Amino acid sequence: MAKFFINQAKQYAAARPNYPIQLFEFIASKTPCHDLAWDVGTGSGQASRSLAGIYKNVIATDTSSKQLEFAAKLSNVRYELTPPVMSLSEIEQLVAPESSVDLVTVAQALHWFDLPTFYSNVKHVLKKPDGVFAAWCYTNPEVNAAVDEVFRQFYKEKLGPYWDKARRLVEDGYKGIEFPFEKIMDESTESQTF
Repeated sequence: MAKFFINQAKQYAAARPNYPIQLFEFIASKTPCHDLAWDVGTGSGQASRSLAGIYKNVIATDTSSKQLEFAAKLSNVRYELTPPVMSLSEIEQLVAPESSVDLVTVAQALHWFDLPTFYSNVKHVLKKPDGVFAAWCYTNPEVNAAVDEVFRQFYKEKLGPYWDKARRLVEDGYKGIEFPFEKIMDESTESQTF
């Protein structure tokens, strides 16, 4: 299923929802400096476009050259094709030096990562002590009980067998993902709608 996002990159870029600016304003309010953001798993750049309006520079990385082809070209965004797992020297070469990044974001992609290695890389590049790591996902829309039940059946019974196991982490709102950072949001705001 993950290959679908590569094979259909143009359609994916056109149909992928944009995130509300309030989300980025909230996240940016947690970083005292707005010099450099790293958007990991940027895909076709939905999050990096919004970050570019707040941060002086954005590094947007993805493992798919097809996805990056359709990312908006902005003067303060540098797109980089990266391997799925990077050593610290590769991180410093392709992304940024140690302790230089104000914000690391992952929008709807954290479930695909080798988390122990990724978290080590995040800790390496984030500014100390003020760097922030933000990850989010969105789940299926809810309309009303009748529509939701029809959609749930279709989603689980028809699409379910084709989804990668990692998709279950999204369905659970990333609650099952290990998070070795200080949480900024508590239980009352984790499901906040922006």
